[in-house]
Amino acid sequence: MEDAADSDNYLDTICYPVERYLLGFAVRDKERLISALISNALLNEPVGFECLRTIRVDKSLETIGDFILDFVIIDNFATKDRYTAQQIDDFRQWYGKNEHLQYFAKNCIHLHQYVLWGPDERKQQKWDLPTTTILADRFEMLMAVIYLEKGIDAVKEFLKKHHFFDEIDKMKAP
Repeated sequence: MEDAADSDNYLDTICYPVERYLLGFAVRDKERLISALISNALLNEPVGFECLRTIRVDKSLETIGDFILDFVIIDNFATKDRYTAQQIDDFRQWYGKNEHLQYFAKNCIHLHQYVLWGPDERKQQKWDLPTTTILADRFEMLMAVIYLEKGIDAVKEFLKKHHFFDEIDKMKAP
């Protein structure tokens, strides 16, 4: 029983910064949150928290997050004004573009500070490479975690709180 309590304490310790400073709520499924934030490279390293070895990156979170983000983007525009189907699809493509999600995740919510990187990734600052979309993928996974924990309204609130649409709009050429 003591091992389970120690494992829960490790999970709480790892999740606390994300819950406190990024999400604004404690998640029920800590392993799911860690799965969204843990790097495969870290799993290949000796880590201080042995319980992390049993947690694998759940790539289905990326797929769920992608669909949730598409829905929220569509909903944001479809309920505000009258747009054609093509315009709504253009919004979905623009706001859901990996380069834009990467920019937002890195520069607006500083997601790279919460990802559990492997030592080489951290040293090389993989999130800063011009061709990477690793933070975009993690952002989609985070959207899935929020959705699975609190529902679609929580995803909308998170994006509103962090000015998602305004920040992506700043990327449009003048």
